[in-house]
Amino acid sequence: MGTSRETITIQTPESVRFQYVLAGIGSRAAAYLLDTAIRYLAILCIFVVASLLGSLLPGLVPTGMLLNLSRTWILALAVLAYGIVDLGYFIFFEALWNGQTPGKRKQGLRVVRISGQPVGWLESVIRNILRAVDIALGFYPIGLIVIFFSGANQRIGDYAAGTVVVVEGKRKLFHGKGRTPGAKDLVHPEIENYLTLVEPSQYQVLKTFLQRRGEMDDPHRRELARLLARQLLEKWRMRTRLKGSHEVFLEEVVALYEERRRAI
Repeated sequence: MGTSRETITIQTPESVRFQYVLAGIGSRAAAYLLDTAIRYLAILCIFVVASLLGSLLPGLVPTGMLLNLSRTWILALAVLAYGIVDLGYFIFFEALWNGQTPGKRKQGLRVVRISGQPVGWLESVIRNILRAVDIALGFYPIGLIVIFFSGANQRIGDYAAGTVVVVEGKRKLFHGKGRTPGAKDLVHPEIENYLTLVEPSQYQVLKTFLQRRGEMDDPHRRELARLLARQLLEKWRMRTRLKGSHEVFLEEVVALYEERRRAI
């Protein structure tokens, strides 16, 4: 792995090297502020709902027995809601949205493992639990200092989880002798952002389909192509509308995968 202040070069287990553009402090701060606004809005909504319920509950029992109980319940619910939303927000979105939160998605950022692979629940939990250390003395003073001296713009949580924050889509594949199709040649250039997720077994299935599709009748061929493409899109959580046919999408996945293997 090689790094500079702007980029990081990652070598995959298949010996293919990718260069990512590292997210800067400014874009990460903007994403965090947006996420914070969303979190606080969610907490405010919970407080409002809890307060309304708390004001209605005592009226259900004329003796007023629920008055003190409802206040205690509101306080407990508020504390629990704050903890769940404050910590769970980042863990949930990064794990389920392949390294993104609403704020990161808006800024075009993504958290990935130092190996270039997508983050999972473990990495998301580790980096976000340690967010408390980064933010210990206020608005990220420790985290900002660590990022400033880090070669890969990592905060403490990133070091512990083995992750980095990169700019979405700004990735370059270092090629061998072959020629990789440029973005302008692809109907779906965003496939390159998910190429490391293609497993050898998946490639074999797609390759077999493309080789034998001439033996199928048109309805069955189109339906099988649709099912294979949908399977990939759902597994990658790739939010995109296919611009060409499902077969064109599969052809580009296979072509890019083979080009990556030739670059080894």
